[in-house]
Amino acid sequence: AGDFGCIACGHCMAVCPTGAVSATGRGLAPGDAFPLPPLSARAGAGALEGLLQARRSTRRYEDRPVEKDLIERLLAMASTAPMGFPPSPVGVVVINGKEKVRELAGDLCAAFRKWRFLGTPIGSLVLRLMMSRTETALMKRFVLPIVEEIIKARENGRDLLFYDAPCVLIFHYPMKETTDPVIACSYASIAAEALGLGSCIIGTLPPAMRGSAALKRKWGLPKDNFASIAMILGHPAVKFRNGVRRRFASVEYL
Repeated sequence: AGDFGCIACGHCMAVCPTGAVSATGRGLAPGDAFPLPPLSARAGAGALEGLLQARRSTRRYEDRPVEKDLIERLLAMASTAPMGFPPSPVGVVVINGKEKVRELAGDLCAAFRKWRFLGTPIGSLVLRLMMSRTETALMKRFVLPIVEEIIKARENGRDLLFYDAPCVLIFHYPMKETTDPVIACSYASIAAEALGLGSCIIGTLPPAMRGSAALKRKWGLPKDNFASIAMILGHPAVKFRNGVRRRFASVEYL
């Protein structure tokens, strides 16, 4: 049980060589333990590195739906993401089908139009009162211009929010500030690459949906949860030939 008592982490079942140990409660059942695949069936460092290098944000999709069994396998893979404290309170809403995705995009663009107020002198004052200097600068120089382009594109029949993707996954959580849903979404994007699907993480959805109880209710989020991050998903209509090297801003050994 460790120093904190049983928190349903499952480690006892995971290390028991005979299957004699089981745990029940907090969302965990004895049948949740299963044999791990042999080492020969697991990705080595080279295969994993290749998968991570190949994963890129996809913004062009084939005009066909994502099969439900693929979504369910992706979510099963993403559910293995580490969590801060089990059982994971992360929830996922799946918006599957281009018509539903277009409707969601329209609802969010209506919410974005209200943000135009933040570009006015009074709105700038509100931003300074509510946010830090860095956050205010990010909102004015990056977020608001992007939102304006999304609105204009929508008015001209183009989708710069979800890029005509056939599926959107919304990861939600009972608290505003947490890493669990972001980690789960990151796992989902890697799983998508492994399943031959394209994905792109969308950060503009959560702030628009958080401010509207009506949007949360319409699109299936629990009233006490917050939209944390979203990801679009589909069969990619583009093939990448090269990777692009990324670097951390700094790495210090102490």
